[in-house]
Order: sequence, then C-alpha cells, then structure tokens
Amino acid sequence: MTHRKKFLVAAMVACVSMLGAAPAHAQASASPGRPGRVDITSVDSITRLPLAGASVRLVSVFDTTRVHDATLDARGRARVDSLPAGPWMLTARHARLDTLGVGSVAVPFTVRAGRGVTVRAAVPSVHTLVARVCGSAATPGTGYLFGTVRRAVRTSASLRAAATVSALPLSAGQVTAQWPDVRIEAGRVERTIVTTDVPVNDDGRYVLCGVPTETTVRLRAVGAEGASGVATFTSSASGIVPRDLVLGRADTVVTTPSGPQAPEDSGLVDIVLRGAGGVRGTVQTADGRPLANAIVGLSATGLDTRTDSAGRFLLAATPTGTWTLAVQALGYVPRQQSVDLIPGDTVAQVVALVRAQVMDTVQVRANAMARTVLGRNLVDFDERRKMGFGRFVTQDDFTEAAGRNVLNLLASRIPGVRIADTGRRTLVSSRGSISFAQGQCPIRVIFDGSLDAAPLNLDSIEPSTIAAAEYYTPATLPFQFSFGGSPCGTLLLWSRW
Repeated sequence: MTHRKKFLVAAMVACVSMLGAAPAHAQASASPGRPGRVDITSVDSITRLPLAGASVRLVSVFDTTRVHDATLDARGRARVDSLPAGPWMLTARHARLDTLGVGSVAVPFTVRAGRGVTVRAAVPSVHTLVARVCGSAATPGTGYLFGTVRRAVRTSASLRAAATVSALPLSAGQVTAQWPDVRIEAGRVERTIVTTDVPVNDDGRYVLCGVPTETTVRLRAVGAEGASGVATFTSSASGIVPRDLVLGRADTVVTTPSGPQAPEDSGLVDIVLRGAGGVRGTVQTADGRPLANAIVGLSATGLDTRTDSAGRFLLAATPTGTWTLAVQALGYVPRQQSVDLIPGDTVAQVVALVRAQVMDTVQVRANAMARTVLGRNLVDFDERRKMGFGRFVTQDDFTEAAGRNVLNLLASRIPGVRIADTGRRTLVSSRGSISFAQGQCPIRVIFDGSLDAAPLNLDSIEPSTIAAAEYYTPATLPFQFSFGGSPCGTLLLWSRW
C-alpha cells in the first residue's frame, strides 16, 4: 500500500472513530508490533521558560478511549513508556496558557513500533498569538485584551464566594475600552482618545483587538445584569492582557455637602454612588507594618475613608461589580487595584504601599523650594496632558487671563462645565447622564494636591496665581487623585507659588 493510500485510510478511520464507531480491524492495525516511547518537552516561546507542572493528555487517533495522562516536571518534561504504535494527539494545559487566552496547545505525533519519539509542546510566540486571535486587526505594536464578564452574585456554597460566570445572552452586553492615541496630521501632533466597543459572547467572554502595548487603558462592561465600574491599568509589553470584569449595580444618592456652607448655597448637593456591596481591609507597608491615616476610596464613586491606628478601613454600602480601590498615604507611592464587590458581602483586601523615593535633605530658600515643587507639578501635568484623558488649561492661558475671573475662564475652556450662581458662584456639571431635581452637582476641587474640608471659593482667586488646571470626569480621573473623586467631576488646580 502506498503512503498516500495509507494516509487516506488513516483519515477515514479517524473520522469513524470520532463518531465512536471505529472498526476492530482498524484499531488492530493502529498498533502493530512492539510499543514505543514518548519523551515530552515544553517551552513558553514568550518567556523561554519550560511549562513546569503542565497537564498533558495523549489520545490515540484510532481509539479515543485509549488515553494516557502525565504532568510535566520542573524542567517541563515527561516520559510515557509502552505507548502503542500509531498516530496520537498531545494536548497540554497550563495556567500560562489561560493567561494568554489560548486554553491549550495540541500537537499531533506518530509512535513507531519499538522506537522512541520526542514531542515538543510550545506556547506560540506573541506575534503568532495576536495574528491568530486578531487576524487583520493584528497591527505592529498592538495586542489584545480578553476575559470573562461575570455577575456580582454569591454562590450557594459559600457566603464569601467569588462572583460566578455570567451566561449573558448574545449581544446582551458589551465591553468598552479607551486609550490615548497620538498621530501626526499635516505636520501637527493630534492627541485623541480611541474608544472601542466589543460584544460579550453568550458564554460571557470577550476579546478586544488593536490595543497598543504599554499604554493606559480604561475598561468598563455593561450588560443585562448591570454595569461595572471603570478599571484602569497599563497594557503589558507583550500586548496580551487578561482582564475579567464583574457586573453590578449602583444607586445615586444625593447628600448635603460636608463642611461649612453658607445658607445661600443650600441648592448645592454632593453625589455619591451606593449599593449592596462593601470592602474592608488593611493598609500596610511593604514589611507588614500598619499604615494609619491612609486615604482609601473607590474611584469615581465619591466614597472614601481613612485608615485607623491599626491600618484598618471599611467602606460600607458600596456599589457592586468591579471597581478600582485607590489608596494613598503621605510618603508612599499611591496604589490602585481592582476589587470585585458582591451584593450582601464585605470583601476583604490587603494593600501594601511602597515608600516613595525622596531627595536628601537640602538647605534651600523658600522661593527656591516653591519653584522646585511647581516644576514637579507641571512636569506631572504635562505627562497627563500627553495622555489626553482630561481637559487642560495651561499656564499661558492663565497668564493671558490676568485681571479676569478664574471661574469665567475655566467655564469657557472646559466643555461640560458651567457656573451655578446660588449666592456664591460654583462650578457644576452641566451635561452628562446624571440630572438632579434636588439641585446642582458641584465639581470637587483639589488644590495643589490637597482636598480642603470647606469648598474652595474660586471667585476669590487671581488667575496670575494659577499655573495650570485639569478637569476629569469620573471615568477619566487619574487614580492618584481618586481620594477627591466625585460623580460630578474633579478639577485639579496648581498654584505658581
């Protein structure tokens, strides 16, 4: 029998065996002679490391009931002796494959009577994976996001179980991603925000292609079960990012602003988001010591608190779903991490902060110190302006507005913001998805990185004293300022002196 005829016979027998009816003579001919040996090796083509601990299954093509299982050792290797001769299929599963959205790798091989064969199970390269998943959308410098959209519900087995997978109907949900994009058009640098929507499949999974590597990404899911908060993170250098999202619900609550308030300002209100969730935990240093007086908040909800002397915190009656927990403390690098909040449960979190690097003590005059602080603030301001998520008013704008009113300048330069005159003029949100019959929604102001207990009177500020301003909606507020986040929007002001 020629090689071509043997191949055709093997293919026909394989098809019959897949239907569970492989003939006995085909099974017998699949393993003539002595059995062989299989040596399995593995490698992750991205990290160049072996797939230690991977689960491997060998299945006979002619007899799918003939199965051999093995686990790869620390070197990513395994040996299977006495394997009947014939065509086989190797499948390997590993946590690394799950994080890449691959699931498993499959390698066909053939065992020859009385001989050994080496089979190599390899994770495809990033280029191969992106091309396989994204097809024509796979452009240089981009990758893909993938994950599962879940429902914020308990399982019946445990009161503190993680959210279960949501079986969303096809097209009943979508995931929205945003990231900054810089292009050169007609010799000019144009900065825009790219917004992309993808549907959630009926198994709750989604894949989003074309995401640039090493850039800030904001991700949110909306579905029949509710919506998540905004998860902010930096895409990896490899371009492949796993990110699950949990749907939840949030109720808008209107409250009276805290701190001193003039009677004529009684029309102003604070807006916070509430729900059936909760989060508690501890903030500590890298070596495990508790951090007191750290600010802990849920970004874009208006909810924040401070840790006690033992570093403990509690945020009760929070929205449910995926939200960003933002933590900062004086002298430490701010940190944010995603948290999945479940109805009727208080999720526990431990957050460790790393001490910020500081300069050695230097004797300087006060005005020189002020210039140093201003320079650092403006450098950070320019970096955020390059990202393009907010609205920005520069030092030149304030210089040109000398003698004018700061409120009028900000309202004219920032879309979606207007002035409410209820005795004392205040900046409020003028458009968006939230409207309130009880009153206006005031924008929260952070001045030189600090949030004052009393509302800042912007009418009393001279434009020449302001170096820069930046305005953010709840979805775009940088995480280091989330302690002052508000559903109405947040304004950052930086002084010159």
